[in-house]
Amino acid sequence: MIYTIWKKEVDSYFSSPLAYVLIGLFSLITGTIFFNLLVTYTDGIQAIPQNYAAEISFVEEVVLKLFANINFIFLVFIPLITMRLFSEERRLETLDLYWLSPVRDWQLVLAKGLAALTLILSFLFMTILFPLIIWGVGVRDFSLLGSAYLSVLLNACCYISLGLFCSSLSSNQIVAALLSVLGIMFLWMITWGGHLNSNYLVAEVFTYVGITSHFERIMRGLIGTQDFIYYGSFILFFGFLTVKSLGRRNW
Repeated sequence: MIYTIWKKEVDSYFSSPLAYVLIGLFSLITGTIFFNLLVTYTDGIQAIPQNYAAEISFVEEVVLKLFANINFIFLVFIPLITMRLFSEERRLETLDLYWLSPVRDWQLVLAKGLAALTLILSFLFMTILFPLIIWGVGVRDFSLLGSAYLSVLLNACCYISLGLFCSSLSSNQIVAALLSVLGIMFLWMITWGGHLNSNYLVAEVFTYVGITSHFERIMRGLIGTQDFIYYGSFILFFGFLTVKSLGRRNW
C-alpha cells in the first residue's frame, strides 16, 4: 500500500510542470552560486602571495558555502513541494477515498513523505555535476563532500516532516506553505538565540533544539550520536503530529 501511494505521488509530481520548474530553478540557482564561489576562490588564490595561498581552504570557501546555500534554498523549495500533499486532497475531499480503504494514517504519511524525499533527491542528483567540475579543474579535496550531502539530506527530511504537518492543518496550500517556512525559520532562530543568551544552560538547550548547530556539525564531519538522535526524534515527532492531525476526522 505504501509503495502504491508513493508511486501515485511521484507520478503526480513528474506529470505536472511544477517538478520540472523547481528542478530547473534549483539547478540554475545552485549552478550560479557554485560558479561565483569557484571564481571568488580562484581570484583570491591569485591575489595573495603563494606562501599564504595554502591557508585558504577550498572546502571551506566553496564546498561548505555551497551546501549552506542549498540548505537555505530548501527553506523555500520544500514548503512548495509539501504544501499540496494534504491541503489539496483536503480541499478536493479526496482524502475520504483513503479513509474508505484499508490504508492506515501512518502509511499515508510515510508514503507522501517518501514521495517528497524522492523529488528532493532528484534535486541533489543535479549537483553531481559540481564534483566532476571540481575534479576537472584539478582539485582533489573531497574530504567533506559526503558529510555535506548527508547534512543537507537530513535537514531536508526534517523540513519535509514539518511541511507534511503544516499541510495537514489547512486546506489552503498557501497557508500550509507559509506555516512551513515560518516553522523552518523558527528552528534557525532558536540556534541564534542560543548564541546570544548569556546563560550557559539556556544557551545549550537552545543550541540543541535548533537545527542549525546539528547541520553545521555534520556538514563539517563532526558527526555525533546526539545529532542522529535529534534528527530521528524530529522526524518521528512531526510524523506523529501529522498522523494525529489526520485523525481529527474521528473527533
